[in-house]
Amino acid sequence: MLEVYLFVNPLGARCMRSEQNIMRLADHLNSKVSFQFVPLLNQQIIEQALPARPTLAQRNAYFNVYYQAILAYKAALFQGKRKGRKFLLDMQTAVVSDHQKFSQDLAVEVAKDCRLDLDMFTEDCDSDLAKQAFKTDQKLAAEMKIQQSSSAVIFNCDVSQCGLLLNDVTYDSLCDVCESQGVATREMLMAEPNYPKNDQANSTSLGAFPPHLRVL
Repeated sequence: MLEVYLFVNPLGARCMRSEQNIMRLADHLNSKVSFQFVPLLNQQIIEQALPARPTLAQRNAYFNVYYQAILAYKAALFQGKRKGRKFLLDMQTAVVSDHQKFSQDLAVEVAKDCRLDLDMFTEDCDSDLAKQAFKTDQKLAAEMKIQQSSSAVIFNCDVSQCGLLLNDVTYDSLCDVCESQGVATREMLMAEPNYPKNDQANSTSLGAFPPHLRVL
């Protein structure tokens, strides 16, 4: 089974595409993949969002926007992984596709559309538990040496304890991982999902890693 950790900018277009690629892979592999979207916040993400020659006040404001978006995502996750993932994708769609500015009001509207418990969501957004979960995620990113968003670390739990670092999560690159790990063929992954039985595509050969993959 593949275990995937995707480190995401909660308001980023590229990360939204990466999330969709991983969910597409999960549809094809069915029970053969487990995945988590881990929010990432560092100086690089803030720098990419800032205007030219930003002031300190602007830096602080941008950091606070991303931080509040992450806390909102963590609050949604407390109500279930599926609801949390839907909240994240809907929030990104609102910001990236619909060009809305993130705010607490927007987060509540998205939470309402996702049928979250609004009282619980609002309380959790500012909870110590959400803030601690944020710190835990940043610690995980540091341990896995993640520096940029839309990076994924992929483990083949049936073969090795070593993880593969993928810095550009396209569907093609995910197919490369699956093929190199003997999890599934590219032909199968490019076809419409048909949920193969567990005894299909079960080779455990490590194979040769494509050049964009690095063993951690």
